[in-house]
Amino acid sequence: MKKANDKEAVGQPAEVELEVTTEDYEEGLRRGWTDDDMLKPGRYKMKRGGFLARHPELKVKERKSA
Repeated sequence: MKKANDKEAVGQPAEVELEVTTEDYEEGLRRGWTDDDMLKPGRYKMKRGGFLARHPELKVKERKSA
């Protein structure tokens, strides 16, 4: 959590790189997962937080606490 006086706080990266190895994939198959449950072996680049960037009209203007 960032504090107001903490200038060196680092947030989460905008892009994430995920690497799935053959060993990871085979381990998932041994656990009983199907091909639809996991990613194939390889490298994947993903962007975080894209939903609100694509749909800015859904941003909450005012948060209400329960």
